Amino acid sequence: MLSVRNRAITAIIASAVAAAALLPGCAVAPAPPPGKPAPRLPADSIAYDTLPVITSRPKLFPGDCSQFEKNPQLLGALGGSSPMFNPYAKACVMQRSAGTQVEVGSMDPDQRIPEPWPGWWKVYDYSVHHFRRMLVLDRYYAVSQLQGYGCVVAVNTGSLQVVTVRVGTEAGKGPVPGDSVDVDRQTAQQFCPDAQKAAEAYLNAVDPGGGSLAG
Repeated sequence: MLSVRNRAITAIIASAVAAAALLPGCAVAPAPPPGKPAPRLPADSIAYDTLPVITSRPKLFPGDCSQFEKNPQLLGALGGSSPMFNPYAKACVMQRSAGTQVEVGSMDPDQRIPEPWPGWWKVYDYSVHHFRRMLVLDRYYAVSQLQGYGCVVAVNTGSLQVVTVRVGTEAGKGPVPGDSVDVDRQTAQQFCPDAQKAAEAYLNAVDPGGGSLAG
Protein backbone atom coordinates (compact mmCIF):
# COMPACT_ATOMS: atom_id res chain seq x y z
CA MET A 1 0.00 0.00 0.00
CA LEU A 2 1.39 3.40 -0.95
CA SER A 3 1.97 6.03 1.72
CA VAL A 4 0.32 9.44 1.48
CA ARG A 5 3.71 10.83 0.42
CA ASN A 6 4.17 8.29 -2.36
CA ARG A 7 0.60 8.67 -3.59
CA ALA A 8 1.11 12.43 -3.80
CA ILE A 9 4.40 12.05 -5.66
CA THR A 10 2.95 9.50 -8.06
CA ALA A 11 -0.06 11.72 -8.76
CA ILE A 12 2.18 14.71 -9.44
CA ILE A 13 4.46 12.76 -11.78
CA ALA A 14 1.60 11.08 -13.62
CA SER A 15 -0.27 14.33 -14.19
CA ALA A 16 2.89 16.06 -15.34
CA VAL A 17 3.79 13.28 -17.77
CA ALA A 18 0.27 13.29 -19.17
CA ALA A 19 0.32 17.05 -19.59
CA ALA A 20 3.73 16.99 -21.21
CA ALA A 21 2.50 14.46 -23.76
CA LEU A 22 -0.10 16.96 -24.93
CA LEU A 23 2.30 19.82 -25.45
CA PRO A 24 4.03 20.60 -28.74
CA GLY A 25 7.77 20.14 -28.97
CA CYS A 26 9.95 22.95 -27.69
CA ALA A 27 13.59 23.92 -27.73
CA VAL A 28 16.08 21.76 -25.87
CA ALA A 29 18.23 23.48 -23.26
CA PRO A 30 21.80 24.18 -24.43
CA ALA A 31 24.38 21.94 -22.80
CA PRO A 32 27.91 20.63 -23.32
CA PRO A 33 28.42 17.00 -24.36
CA PRO A 34 28.57 14.39 -21.58
CA GLY A 35 32.00 13.95 -20.04
CA LYS A 36 33.95 12.68 -17.06
CA PRO A 37 34.11 14.55 -14.80
CA ALA A 38 30.65 15.86 -15.52
CA PRO A 39 30.52 19.23 -17.30
CA ARG A 40 29.08 22.36 -15.76
CA LEU A 41 25.56 23.09 -16.95
CA PRO A 42 24.51 26.48 -18.35
CA ALA A 43 22.68 28.61 -15.79
CA ASP A 44 19.80 29.26 -18.20
CA SER A 45 18.98 25.53 -18.35
CA ILE A 46 16.25 26.13 -15.77
CA ALA A 47 14.29 28.18 -18.31
CA TYR A 48 13.77 25.20 -20.64
CA ASP A 49 11.11 22.51 -20.33
CA THR A 50 13.18 20.03 -22.35
CA LEU A 51 16.64 18.96 -21.23
CA PRO A 52 19.38 16.96 -23.02
CA VAL A 53 19.34 14.26 -20.36
CA ILE A 54 21.00 10.86 -20.40
CA THR A 55 19.81 7.72 -18.61
CA SER A 56 22.83 5.44 -18.91
CA ARG A 57 24.44 5.95 -15.50
CA PRO A 58 23.93 3.46 -12.65
CA LYS A 59 21.58 4.45 -9.84
CA LEU A 60 23.10 6.14 -6.79
CA PHE A 61 20.64 5.31 -4.02
CA PRO A 62 20.64 1.57 -3.20
CA GLY A 63 17.14 1.44 -1.73
CA ASP A 64 18.25 0.96 1.86
CA CYS A 65 20.37 2.65 4.55
CA SER A 66 23.61 0.81 3.78
CA GLN A 67 25.39 3.92 2.47
CA PHE A 68 24.93 5.68 5.79
CA GLU A 69 25.57 2.68 8.01
CA LYS A 70 28.89 2.03 6.26
CA ASN A 71 29.98 5.67 6.11
CA PRO A 72 29.69 7.61 9.39
CA GLN A 73 31.27 10.64 7.69
CA LEU A 74 28.38 10.79 5.21
CA LEU A 75 25.92 10.55 8.08
CA GLY A 76 27.73 13.40 9.82
CA ALA A 77 27.82 15.52 6.68
CA LEU A 78 24.04 15.26 6.47
CA GLY A 79 23.69 16.16 10.14
CA GLY A 80 21.68 13.03 10.84
CA SER A 81 21.70 10.02 13.12
CA SER A 82 19.89 6.71 13.67
CA PRO A 83 19.28 5.84 9.99
CA MET A 84 16.13 3.81 9.43
CA PHE A 85 14.64 2.76 6.11
CA ASN A 86 11.03 3.67 5.43
CA PRO A 87 9.74 1.26 2.75
CA TYR A 88 6.62 3.33 2.11
CA ALA A 89 8.54 6.53 1.47
CA LYS A 90 11.38 4.54 -0.18
CA ALA A 91 13.83 6.63 1.80
CA CYS A 92 16.41 6.33 4.55
CA VAL A 93 15.23 8.58 7.36
CA MET A 94 17.75 10.14 9.75
CA GLN A 95 16.95 12.15 12.84
CA ARG A 96 18.23 15.67 13.38
CA SER A 97 18.06 18.00 16.36
CA ALA A 98 14.94 19.95 17.31
CA GLY A 99 12.59 17.30 15.96
CA THR A 100 13.63 17.57 12.31
CA GLN A 101 14.64 14.84 9.88
CA VAL A 102 16.69 14.39 6.74
CA GLU A 103 15.61 11.73 4.26
CA VAL A 104 17.49 10.39 1.27
CA GLY A 105 15.49 8.28 -1.12
CA SER A 106 14.58 7.82 -4.75
CA MET A 107 11.87 7.48 -7.30
CA ASP A 108 12.72 4.54 -9.51
CA PRO A 109 11.19 3.69 -12.89
CA ASP A 110 8.31 1.23 -13.06
CA GLN A 111 5.85 0.04 -15.68
CA ARG A 112 3.52 2.99 -15.17
CA ILE A 113 6.23 5.67 -15.11
CA PRO A 114 9.28 4.31 -16.97
CA GLU A 115 11.08 7.68 -16.89
CA PRO A 116 10.28 9.60 -13.68
CA TRP A 117 12.49 12.65 -14.25
CA PRO A 118 10.44 14.58 -16.85
CA GLY A 119 7.51 14.68 -14.46
CA TRP A 120 9.60 16.31 -11.76
CA TRP A 121 11.01 18.93 -14.13
CA LYS A 122 7.75 19.66 -15.97
CA VAL A 123 5.31 20.19 -13.14
CA TYR A 124 2.06 21.46 -14.61
CA ASP A 125 0.02 20.64 -11.50
CA TYR A 126 -0.40 24.04 -9.86
CA SER A 127 -1.40 22.46 -6.55
CA VAL A 128 2.33 21.83 -6.05
CA HIS A 129 3.58 24.50 -3.69
CA HIS A 130 6.91 26.31 -3.96
CA PHE A 131 8.13 24.65 -7.15
CA ARG A 132 11.64 25.76 -8.15
CA ARG A 133 14.04 24.57 -10.82
CA MET A 134 17.73 24.77 -9.97
CA LEU A 135 21.20 23.45 -10.65
CA VAL A 136 22.90 21.60 -7.80
CA LEU A 137 26.70 21.89 -7.66
CA ASP A 138 26.39 23.42 -11.16
CA ARG A 139 26.37 19.86 -12.56
CA TYR A 140 22.97 18.38 -11.70
CA TYR A 141 19.50 19.39 -12.88
CA ALA A 142 17.22 19.55 -9.83
CA VAL A 143 13.93 20.88 -8.52
CA SER A 144 12.71 21.76 -5.05
CA GLN A 145 9.16 21.74 -3.77
CA LEU A 146 7.31 21.56 -0.48
CA GLN A 147 6.29 18.11 0.57
CA GLY A 148 4.57 17.02 3.75
CA TYR A 149 5.97 19.25 6.52
CA GLY A 150 9.22 19.96 4.72
CA CYS A 151 11.06 20.56 1.45
CA VAL A 152 12.33 17.97 -1.01
CA VAL A 153 15.06 18.40 -3.62
CA ALA A 154 14.81 15.94 -6.52
CA VAL A 155 18.00 15.44 -8.53
CA ASN A 156 18.67 14.12 -12.03
CA THR A 157 21.84 12.01 -11.75
CA GLY A 158 22.05 10.81 -15.36
CA SER A 159 20.19 7.57 -14.64
CA LEU A 160 16.53 6.59 -14.73
CA GLN A 161 16.47 6.87 -10.94
CA VAL A 162 15.62 10.28 -9.46
CA VAL A 163 17.36 10.88 -6.12
CA THR A 164 15.32 12.78 -3.53
CA VAL A 165 16.60 14.56 -0.44
CA ARG A 166 14.05 15.94 2.02
CA VAL A 167 14.51 18.03 5.17
CA GLY A 168 11.54 18.69 7.43
CA THR A 169 9.64 17.62 10.50
CA GLU A 170 7.90 14.36 11.22
CA ALA A 171 4.39 13.91 9.85
CA GLY A 172 1.84 15.74 11.97
CA LYS A 173 4.43 17.98 13.64
CA GLY A 174 4.44 20.95 11.31
CA PRO A 175 2.32 23.08 8.99
CA VAL A 176 0.79 21.50 5.92
CA PRO A 177 1.86 23.01 2.57
CA GLY A 178 -1.04 24.93 1.11
CA ASP A 179 -2.47 26.14 4.42
CA SER A 180 -1.61 29.67 3.36
CA VAL A 181 0.87 31.59 1.23
CA ASP A 182 2.65 32.73 4.38
CA VAL A 183 2.97 29.18 5.69
CA ASP A 184 4.38 28.00 2.37
CA ARG A 185 6.88 30.85 2.30
CA GLN A 186 8.00 30.18 5.86
CA THR A 187 8.30 26.44 5.26
CA ALA A 188 10.37 27.00 2.11
CA GLN A 189 12.65 29.46 3.86
CA GLN A 190 13.09 27.12 6.81
CA PHE A 191 13.77 23.86 5.00
CA CYS A 192 14.65 24.31 1.30
CA PRO A 193 18.17 25.73 1.80
CA ASP A 194 18.99 22.85 4.16
CA ALA A 195 17.55 20.31 1.72
CA GLN A 196 19.80 21.67 -1.03
CA LYS A 197 22.86 21.56 1.26
CA ALA A 198 22.03 17.98 2.23
CA ALA A 199 21.68 17.03 -1.44
CA GLU A 200 25.07 18.59 -2.18
CA ALA A 201 26.71 16.73 0.70
CA TYR A 202 25.21 13.42 -0.43
CA LEU A 203 26.23 13.86 -4.06
CA ASN A 204 29.76 14.97 -3.19
CA ALA A 205 30.19 11.83 -1.09
CA VAL A 206 28.62 9.14 -3.30
CA ASP A 207 29.10 10.60 -6.79
CA PRO A 208 32.45 12.44 -6.99
CA GLY A 209 32.87 14.01 -10.42
CA GLY A 210 29.31 13.07 -11.30
CA GLY A 211 26.46 15.07 -12.73
CA SER A 212 23.41 14.90 -14.94
CA LEU A 213 25.65 14.69 -18.01
CA ALA A 214 28.47 12.58 -16.60
CA GLY A 215 29.86 10.36 -19.35
